[in-house]
Amino acid sequence: MKNLFFDFDGTIANTQEGIVNALEYMAKELSMKNLGVETYQKFIGPAITESIQKYYPDFPQARYPEAIKSYQSFYNTKGVYQLKLYDNMEETLAKLQAAGYKLYVSSVKPESLVKILVPHLGLDKYFSGIYGASDDETTRNTKKAILRYGMDDAGVSATESVMIGDRMTDMEGGVQNDVHTLGVTYGFGDYEELANSGAEHIVEHVSDIPTGVKKFD
Repeated sequence: MKNLFFDFDGTIANTQEGIVNALEYMAKELSMKNLGVETYQKFIGPAITESIQKYYPDFPQARYPEAIKSYQSFYNTKGVYQLKLYDNMEETLAKLQAAGYKLYVSSVKPESLVKILVPHLGLDKYFSGIYGASDDETTRNTKKAILRYGMDDAGVSATESVMIGDRMTDMEGGVQNDVHTLGVTYGFGDYEELANSGAEHIVEHVSDIPTGVKKFD
C-alpha cells in the first residue's frame, strides 16, 4: 500500500459538538423537530441531505437547500471550530508519513472547510491532498464520488490505496472504488456497522492504524 485516504469526522477529529449544535440551530430556525443528540450523532459521516431524508422523511426535498443554508450559517462560522483532535493522531500520521505512505483526506465535509481545519489542527504538513464535498453539499457529496475525485486528482491507483474511516459510508465508498478498507471503532460507527459495510480490517485505537495498514502489504 502506498496511499492512505483518511475520513475526517470521527476518524481524524471528534467533531460531534459543532455538528450537533449546528443541527439544533437548523431545527430551531426552520421549526423542525429537535431529534436529540443521539440521533444527530448519526448525521456525522453521511451527506447532510442523506441524513435529512432519513431522519426527517416528511421534510420536502425542495427545502433541502434552505436547510443546508441554515446549518452552514452556524457551522461554517462557529461549529467548525468546536472539535477535538483524537489522542495520538498527530504521532500516528507522522509515523505513517515516515514509513513512506502518502496521506490524503477524503471527507464529506465541504472541501473549503476541510482545507481550513487541517491547518487549524496543525496537520497540513502530513497530507499530500485534501478532498471534500462541493460547497453546496449536493453536487459532490458521496464518499464514492469524493474518493474517486481525490484518487483522480492525486493520480493514484485503487490497488495501492486504502480508505480509512469510522462509518459505513467510508467503507462503502472504498468498496465502490475498489480500494482497500480499514475501519476504526473509536469514532461514530461500531464494529458491526463497519464489518457489514465492507471493512477488510478493523482497529480500535488511533495508534493501531499503522498495524492495520500493514495487513494490506
